[in-house]
Amino acid sequence: MRINKKYTYFGAAVLWLLASGCRNETSDMLKGKWQLKTVEQAGAISTVDTVWYNFQSESLFMYQIYYAEKDSFVHQYGFKTQPEARTLQLELISNPHPLKTFLPATDWEEGIRTFTIKKNTGNRLVLAGDGKDYVFIKL
Repeated sequence: MRINKKYTYFGAAVLWLLASGCRNETSDMLKGKWQLKTVEQAGAISTVDTVWYNFQSESLFMYQIYYAEKDSFVHQYGFKTQPEARTLQLELISNPHPLKTFLPATDWEEGIRTFTIKKNTGNRLVLAGDGKDYVFIKL
């Protein structure tokens, strides 16, 4: 039985698509720029449109804040780790500003936060931490 080359290539392409579609690596789905839209706590919802989390690579993270009154941005770099598929640990470092001057502009108590990834559809991300749900959209 002779198999046509065209069918062989088609079969290989289908197998490749199936294999790549089955991968649901949360880390890969986090890459990019995410804008915080709402913070939900104890049934109260606060709208936010001035905060972004940027997952720049497997391990680099940037927290960015927009100040409308100054029409300017401030940012802080840090690291991202995922000890488990649904656990996200973010650590801010003193770059480019001292951490103690950046933290008061956030709701972070300290430079390290651990979140549970409640939802990640690729364009919508919900992180839970410290009794709050943070809802982001991907830009």
